[in-house]
Amino acid sequence: MVTDTTAQVVTPERFAKGLTWQQYLDEIKTNKEMFMKNYEELKLDPADVEFFKKFVAKKGEVHVVALGEDWCPDVVRGIPVIAKIAHASGMDFKVFPRDVNLDIMELYLWRREHQSIPVFVFFNKEFKELGTWIERPAVAYKFMSELTEQMEKMNLSEEESRAEARKRRQEAQELWKKETVRELKELLYRVM
Repeated sequence: MVTDTTAQVVTPERFAKGLTWQQYLDEIKTNKEMFMKNYEELKLDPADVEFFKKFVAKKGEVHVVALGEDWCPDVVRGIPVIAKIAHASGMDFKVFPRDVNLDIMELYLWRREHQSIPVFVFFNKEFKELGTWIERPAVAYKFMSELTEQMEKMNLSEEESRAEARKRRQEAQELWKKETVRELKELLYRVM
């Protein structure tokens, strides 16, 4: 949904002040190696790349705002996905650290109350909003809910429970990346 507030906050001038992928990598203090690994190892399906290229061609220009913080596991997994898509398709992509861009974050609260990250907001050449994607794909939410239930039943120590949950989340990362790409295609298909 496009609002007057969005138009006032995310302007071409504000977008220009965002960080390129390389600038963001240069500023990362936590998880830099994982960001780079996730970006380098992600292989986009050629059909997906073609879809995103067609989307950009149809819209004339597409700008992507990504909100995140380098300490967040969802950001470490998600921002490399949108960076790879943007670079492969010609989208103009900028990263905005959430904690110093709370005016943007407040426009894209998950369930209208949570500052969940990453957030990807797509704009056309006039900076009219095309769509928003927040935090993680639907399969990840389901997985996390089921994992919490399973961990409660396993009678593990707190330390063992954290280690087991971390291991299982790590095993799901590749699926979550693929689902992120699929959901982004679905989101943009609706405004194509």
